[in-house]
Amino acid sequence: MIYLVSILSGLANGMFTCGAGQIIIFYLVFIMKNDTHKSRATSIAVLSCTSVISLIFYLMSVKVEISKCIVVIVASLGLGVIASKLMSKINSKYLNLISGVLMTVLSVISIVRG
Repeated sequence: MIYLVSILSGLANGMFTCGAGQIIIFYLVFIMKNDTHKSRATSIAVLSCTSVISLIFYLMSVKVEISKCIVVIVASLGLGVIASKLMSKINSKYLNLISGVLMTVLSVISIVRG
């Protein structure tokens, strides 16, 4: 099962640059029954590595405006620190609910926009 999850998360991260974390978290929390907070931390650690590799390949094939990337990176890092501190204070049940609602809303928006 871990091999299938790894393949799915790698494909999602490389092809769509989204969804891989949710696949990993779903597997760790609901299938393996791991703690939600530890599962999210594990997901971030795994995706950090795969995202760097995906970035290298994207930069070789797609023109990217580095200045815009730097702004997004700085904002993401700052807010990521704040959010990770908040996450540790939120009950796992609500954390999963918030995550599910967010993914559902983003999916609906993606489908509507076509």
